Amino acid sequence: MNSSKLRPNVVLWWGVGLAVVGALLVIFVPSLSYYLVDSSNSAGGVSNGLLSFVEILVRVLGAILPTLGIVLIGASIVMAYLRQLLRPTLGAMVTARRQSMETD
Repeated sequence: MNSSKLRPNVVLWWGVGLAVVGALLVIFVPSLSYYLVDSSNSAGGVSNGLLSFVEILVRVLGAILPTLGIVLIGASIVMAYLRQLLRPTLGAMVTARRQSMETD
């Protein structure tokens, strides 16, 4: 039987990673684009079309990634809770085994 690689701790770390990357995008990329706009006046500068595309892309990713990260963190908490809730206890397993032995 193949075990699923979708475990709560993996989902938690993906959520933390996406939230941090999204926050870093929102914080650092606008200042980088302002720096590139200042240097676009010189020869060999970056075109404004490319900067506009990067700005739109960063805004979209900056809106999606932190939200997705937070949702994944919440999902990992629910997954861990459900795993504990649905895991059969040792007593229930022993009782079920005794009952199956009695019926055989």
